[in-house]
Amino acid sequence: MTKKILALSALTGAVLVFAFPPIGLGFVAYFAFVPLMFALHGQTRLRGLALGFIAGFVFFAGTVYWVVHSMYYYGGVPVFISIPVMFALAAYLAVYFALFGLFFPVFSARAPVFRVAAVSALWVSIEYLRGNLFTGFPWALLGYSQTPYLPVIQIADITGVSGLSFIVMAINAAFFFSIKSFVDKEKTRPVIELVTIAALFAATLIYGFVRIEQVDSEAAKRGGFKAAIAQGSIDQSVKWDRSLRSKTIEIYKSLSIEAAKKGASFMLWPETAAPFFLGVNKDETDAVTDAAVQSKAYILTGAPAFSYNGDVGGYKYFNSAYLIDGKGAITGRYDKFHLVPYGEYVPLKRFFPFIKKLTVGVGAFAEGRGPYPIGFTGGDIGVLICYEAIFPEIARETVKNGAAFLVNITNDAWFGTTSAPYQHFEMSRMRAVENRVYMMRAANTGISAFIAPSGRVIAMTGLFERTFIAEKVGIKNAARMGFYTRFGDVFAYGCLLFIAVFLLTRLRRGGLIKNV
Repeated sequence: MTKKILALSALTGAVLVFAFPPIGLGFVAYFAFVPLMFALHGQTRLRGLALGFIAGFVFFAGTVYWVVHSMYYYGGVPVFISIPVMFALAAYLAVYFALFGLFFPVFSARAPVFRVAAVSALWVSIEYLRGNLFTGFPWALLGYSQTPYLPVIQIADITGVSGLSFIVMAINAAFFFSIKSFVDKEKTRPVIELVTIAALFAATLIYGFVRIEQVDSEAAKRGGFKAAIAQGSIDQSVKWDRSLRSKTIEIYKSLSIEAAKKGASFMLWPETAAPFFLGVNKDETDAVTDAAVQSKAYILTGAPAFSYNGDVGGYKYFNSAYLIDGKGAITGRYDKFHLVPYGEYVPLKRFFPFIKKLTVGVGAFAEGRGPYPIGFTGGDIGVLICYEAIFPEIARETVKNGAAFLVNITNDAWFGTTSAPYQHFEMSRMRAVENRVYMMRAANTGISAFIAPSGRVIAMTGLFERTFIAEKVGIKNAARMGFYTRFGDVFAYGCLLFIAVFLLTRLRRGGLIKNV
């Protein structure tokens, strides 16, 4: 492989970084893959594997670099260890790009129009695997690059984020085949492909503009309540300091009382805003419940929890959310069930005991029982704790199970001012669009926000602000479920089925063995 070919692959990864927050030039995603496609053209599939890996490695190294910040500043992991760990994560994620490079030649040689659809379906299938294999890590899926463009992302209420990834990749493929046809002076120009993709994008925009007007109009008519989000901006280095617990709660209490003066009857505090077990220490618990009593409002706060069962392994610890009413009584609890591997639990330690020695200090949380809403007089609450917000299926199941609105409580202080808080926020927005519900997002150090069912940001905070924001939250009628909420990732399943059938057919005919 020449240096030019290698450079084209790396260029795709580098350009794609600019499509995501904090830079957020989503339009560059429409042509970011064109250099990689040119690099892959005419290569063997094994070389395609390597070229895809290079593109993926550059992209993820530029996207998940915040892992180093979290491990070094808050995990106490030396730079000479945290940087290799980040590169290892980038290398693992790059494997999925490598799969695209491996199979791209198989589909790009097909007939016009079909090849564009096939390449796009291949990408969607690979992204779906990345989001589900080995607990899944659907961070920075291609479709998320489009969140700044409200008309474009409305299609997510039918296809989920997979549909957006399909459209973006289809545009890339159409550009590639058109440019290639011109450069190679082919007799047949891919006019049909360009017209088809233009029509698809136009239809997406028309649907988007119509749905924004419909959804915003319907949302304005919903009954609801005034809510507030408290952003305490507690420094991560002192968050778990026992001597500062009272001060922490006093900060949230003060913000809640001020919000109550603005008419808020529901307060949302971030993940582990109460950094202790509620109900264990009376003084600490009373400080939280007193905040609800004085503000005469419900408070939903993050806090650790535990249960004990002597017959089944003793104590279990949970990352939880508690609902407290205006009289100070705890009326509901949700336990996070999709945990962060090597952050909240250690995978495989039952089978490989030595892993435990390598991960001293990693949390030992247990899984909750699954996505279920917390009962609330204003409408059942669908809770997503931190990392859960990047998994579409969790939000969908919660809404399907009766949630009238969603809340995402998180502590993104771990990430400092890196790209992670911005990326996490944009991914959370998509959950509101997919399920057509209001979302409240409370982040310890930001970004906190109220998000409308159209994905429109109603109000938001900046990073490391100590403040509150208050807005009306509309309540979704549980009986009115949209297509995506009702049926889930059927679009992605269709892409997977198509790719699987095609590859199996080629394998039976011996076509996959050639040009390896």
